[in-house]
Amino acid sequence: MIAAHYPLQALLYAVALHRYVRWRLRGYSPDRHLGGVLYLFVRGMCGPGTPAVDGMPCGVFGWTPPPALVTALSGLLDGLRDGEAR
Repeated sequence: MIAAHYPLQALLYAVALHRYVRWRLRGYSPDRHLGGVLYLFVRGMCGPGTPAVDGMPCGVFGWTPPPALVTALSGLLDGLRDGEAR
């Protein structure tokens, strides 16, 4: 997962979702409304007998990026020099 840059991809998707929801939801707060990311790899899951590593079933990648990271990256992509959140 790390070698294939899935956390970076997940973070970029979270930024895109943040920007969309910020635009559409009145009273939006990243701390309250922004959730985590799950990637489900069907070939890696084999039903109830799927092995788990550190409590996470194989074939599942889950992560909750910190809202401050998502808003800072969104600010950087907006061209703000210090990535301050909008």
